[in-house]
Amino acid sequence: MENEPEAYVTEVDGQLVLVDPMACAIIDVVNQHNRTLCSKTLEAQLDRVRHFTRRIMELGKDPADVSIVLLNVDDPLGGPIADSLMPGHDWQQYRDRGEVPFARGLAGREGMQSVLDEFSPAEGAKLRAAGSAVTVIVMDHGVVEVFVGVERPSGIPQFLERT
Repeated sequence: MENEPEAYVTEVDGQLVLVDPMACAIIDVVNQHNRTLCSKTLEAQLDRVRHFTRRIMELGKDPADVSIVLLNVDDPLGGPIADSLMPGHDWQQYRDRGEVPFARGLAGREGMQSVLDEFSPAEGAKLRAAGSAVTVIVMDHGVVEVFVGVERPSGIPQFLERT
């Protein structure tokens, strides 16, 4: 442990700031773990993702213009976005039934791009690079993860295939 960088205090914009490389490393590991949990959220919601993928096609939408969103309403990131997409929705009814409330649906990719660029630049870059592929944005466990559907010859995005 003697080679580990020490925490220190510095001044940024007139404010004292604690810089702790060890704490930052721990936060990174926790966030990586939580992103793997987003994969489980996606898996648990695949039927709804399939539904919204069909809706994109039925509505004649270009997947480059919309994303499928799975937003945990009780998540610090997902909650405010869910409330802006579905203002006034009664989320408590789901909690009362012992369910975790999720906002699931289609959202304009441009607006979601702005959100991701601000809160998770790496995921924002992933969404931007997706081009016209079907995308799913999961906000759960305090993190955001973008899943990009790789088109197969069947025309079904890879993450939607039943295994």
